[in-house]
Amino acid sequence: MKRKILFSMLLVLIMILSTACSSKETSNESDSDSGTVKISMTLGQGPKTPNSWAQQQLESIMSEKTGKKIKLDPIFLPTTDQNSKVNLLMSAKDTMPDILWWNSSMQPEFNDWTKAGVLQDWTPLLQKEGKSILNSYSKDDIFYAWDDKSEKLYRFPDDISEPGTMTTVIRKDWLDNLGLDVPKTYDEYLNVLRAFTKDDPDGNGKNDTYGLGGEYYWRAFAPFFYSHGVDVENWLKQDDGTLKFGAVMPQVKDVLKDLQELYKEGVINPKMTTEANAKVDEEYANGKVGSLYYWVASANPNYSPGQSFKAKNPKGEYLQIDPIIGPDGFASDVPSGTPWCYLSITQHDQHPDITMQLLNEMNTPDTMQLITFGEEGKDYNLKDGAADPLISPAEKDKKGIGTYWYMTRKDKANLDNTTAVNKLFAEREKTSQPMRDKIVYIKALDRPAWDDYSGDLNKLRDQTFWAIITGKKPVSAFDDFVKQWYKMGGDKVEKETNDLYKDQQKQRDKFDDWYKKNIEPYK
Repeated sequence: MKRKILFSMLLVLIMILSTACSSKETSNESDSDSGTVKISMTLGQGPKTPNSWAQQQLESIMSEKTGKKIKLDPIFLPTTDQNSKVNLLMSAKDTMPDILWWNSSMQPEFNDWTKAGVLQDWTPLLQKEGKSILNSYSKDDIFYAWDDKSEKLYRFPDDISEPGTMTTVIRKDWLDNLGLDVPKTYDEYLNVLRAFTKDDPDGNGKNDTYGLGGEYYWRAFAPFFYSHGVDVENWLKQDDGTLKFGAVMPQVKDVLKDLQELYKEGVINPKMTTEANAKVDEEYANGKVGSLYYWVASANPNYSPGQSFKAKNPKGEYLQIDPIIGPDGFASDVPSGTPWCYLSITQHDQHPDITMQLLNEMNTPDTMQLITFGEEGKDYNLKDGAADPLISPAEKDKKGIGTYWYMTRKDKANLDNTTAVNKLFAEREKTSQPMRDKIVYIKALDRPAWDDYSGDLNKLRDQTFWAIITGKKPVSAFDDFVKQWYKMGGDKVEKETNDLYKDQQKQRDKFDDWYKKNIEPYK
């Protein structure tokens, strides 16, 4: 960690020196003299095709809108070790991109870039050229990007997920085969899982099915933990207004007890308990588990694991159901968290207004659909509201379709989803709200106690919980875990988090005033 910080500080020093020496010797100015505005951008995902059809389409649209010749300069980041490449680009002003894409693991570097003054404020640019963007992003999305000290936006969320992206999935054909109703309550759900394991739901006369399957993440157990009002990976509001880490709350013990019993009975696929074996897409496709907590997008007919499932199980059918209602009446789906990646505009950019016009244009429905899916009738046809490809993935890559995915919309303009799936996403936004109201994401980047202790604390949680579930430890080990959690630095982390939360609440009041003045009038 110290080595990483020292490395970042070194890069910042280089940036400051480079900025002082190079002043206005930038490629943008020479391009401007020749009548061309060149915009460079780092791209971390998608096809890596230079001068592609999609690039040319975007350049043509922007040239027509601005009255200037626009030339895009894509900088394709490597698939692995992207952070090193980003750091290298940001080490001197003449190598900085105009638009910088970076993932949330680079928060310390972002702090250094901000302090060095190499990033531009988005606020005036959004006010002038960003209306589509402002109407696509929620107030909360912007809050977590906002700098409370300067009251500026030096970063902006890029790939924002739908508010609720996951749902409880269950085999409808197995329910029908066994004469069971769709479970609504926790007890009903457990009974169905047991029946899926023990009562030969596929009718093949073999003991080869499991009630529950999923990935090696705690969200795979959302129907259990969430029905009890806890999330073992997040900070949750308590009745007295304080925060407590979900993993140490007493309701967790009750859930672990039930999971241990289910595992002992053979209801839980043992592959879930080891990261190397928990291949959830394969499990979904094979059709030997009765329920998973899985992606809403799996309901799309072109979803690859779903197509494999139908090929192997022609009469099989998965059903997306409402969240399971717990013993106290609580029910919720998993809400999407804070952004995983951001965009920044660097001081290298001599035409920030045009850059914002570009980003805003990429967010508009027509342009987003063009560069993300291609031309209707040539590259895809619409089927049930979703894009049905007419060309192969290799052809899409060659055309650069999907390369320029900045500011991608997640509403009905997103042709990845059928009309029915978009409706399901809207429903999951509502059904994930109860836990969204309980979870608190800490905005502060400076969290020394969390940085020092969270790795060991999360490791302790994972080892203890999996050991309890698999029967290697008794349920009473949870009580020992809570004591150990606090002894290993959890007390310091809890105090720090609550102090930061108090400050964050003050920040939010300040942000609300800023938002009302600087964002709402420009939407």
